Amino acid sequence: MEIFRKPSFADSTGDAIPFYHDGIYHIFSLTPPTGTTVYPERLRTTWSHTVSKDLIHWEELETALYPGEGTDPDADGVWTGSVIYGEGKYHIYYTGYNYHIDSQQTICHAVSNDGIHWIKDVGNPVIKPIPELYETLDWRDPYVFYNEDDDCYWILISGRLKEGPPTKTGCIVLYRSRDLKTWEHYGPIYKPYHTNCPECCEMYKINGNWYLSYSRFSEFVNTIYRVAKSPFGPWRTPKMDGIGGRRFYAAKSCENDEGRRFYFAWAHDRARKSDMGEWYWGGAFCIPHEVTVNKEGELDVKMPREYVEAACEKIPWMYEAVWGTSRMYGPKTVELDAVSTFSYGFLNIEKAETFLFRCKLRITDCRDYCGLLLKSNRDASRCLELRIESGMKRLSLVNLPMDVDPFWRESCTNVGTPKNPGPDGIRVCEKPFLFKEGEVIDVKVVMDKDMVEIFIGERAAFTYRVYEKTEYEIGFMAQDGKVEFFDIEVVK
Repeated sequence: MEIFRKPSFADSTGDAIPFYHDGIYHIFSLTPPTGTTVYPERLRTTWSHTVSKDLIHWEELETALYPGEGTDPDADGVWTGSVIYGEGKYHIYYTGYNYHIDSQQTICHAVSNDGIHWIKDVGNPVIKPIPELYETLDWRDPYVFYNEDDDCYWILISGRLKEGPPTKTGCIVLYRSRDLKTWEHYGPIYKPYHTNCPECCEMYKINGNWYLSYSRFSEFVNTIYRVAKSPFGPWRTPKMDGIGGRRFYAAKSCENDEGRRFYFAWAHDRARKSDMGEWYWGGAFCIPHEVTVNKEGELDVKMPREYVEAACEKIPWMYEAVWGTSRMYGPKTVELDAVSTFSYGFLNIEKAETFLFRCKLRITDCRDYCGLLLKSNRDASRCLELRIESGMKRLSLVNLPMDVDPFWRESCTNVGTPKNPGPDGIRVCEKPFLFKEGEVIDVKVVMDKDMVEIFIGERAAFTYRVYEKTEYEIGFMAQDGKVEFFDIEVVK
């Protein structure tokens, strides 16, 4: 199973800037200098360039953009932006970073005749923050597109207002142009007062609704979205507003010729490749998340069929019951009966560093939760739990063991040595998830060394990193309920 994680020459990758044109997927990506881990050296990024026809096999092209020098607006890094073909040329609008000058972040421009060789605009920067209205420290991530409803080009910029609660003044600012040369300030089109800076914003229209997505590093480290009937708003919060889970970060999307839309994001590396290490900026690309619009006009998330179809070699497995009551029916079905108690067991899987696990669940008479044990020890005390919680009607990704108060740690046994989740906490991520008793729920999990990527019900997804070597990769569990796991397959 082949998964594109980063350019071959790089230690890690940062933001993906996807662009689809003439049947080709392009991923421009922020690439930190090798050997760097901290600010500011880590953020003196280049724009790498990779292309694919099928989302699976990727070809590396020459680097598209390099930082400038001295007083150039991009001397300390070429950061996130967007790509468009318009007015007979390819255009990149990107964030120029130079922390030695007053306006550290500005909007810069480059052009190309072939989409491979780029020339920076001699007039850079082309858009600077208006200091009377916006903070000059945060002015980045330009997203450019042609808005047919407004009959002109739009650029959305992630910024910060000068007034408001200081940790919540993040806003999205609009500029408009007829020719991709002269830009007119319109003003903020979204100022929710709920984040420091709404990074990597973008906007698109599907079936009469407009969607505005962006990422929040200061709250939950994920990518969320809002919905409106007009590109000018008002922007409203959907019931399930995450494109992915925590650590599916800086997600940006493109639409192909079939009208299918894919989000590309990355999951953070940790220091020393350890679950006790601090989280870095930059990491590994995630499997793209395909979004579709459901009957309520909200976005469901699923694994692209290209990845499902690419994993076709079956890997042998056997079920090992560990605790409680379980039964096997045929070669692909396991039932756990845990009414008022707990049952669990694991799949013994033939050795493979990368594989796709898939199954279907049917939950009956469950009052608490059921789901999967991921990257677990035999006692199921040190693991990731994917919980499908019947009573709360939600999904949760829980990183065990949980720490306890010092009194209990010192006076009791078997509480376990806690992990260091850092800002993520033990309950890494949770989402509402409505389902009826007896409903069939599709689950897919990709295990790729330390990367764990989960897709549930073709509606929701979680991503996480687990570096610790564990006894088992996949297990089943039920707490006060009955659940049937069927059509179980492990493939690579």
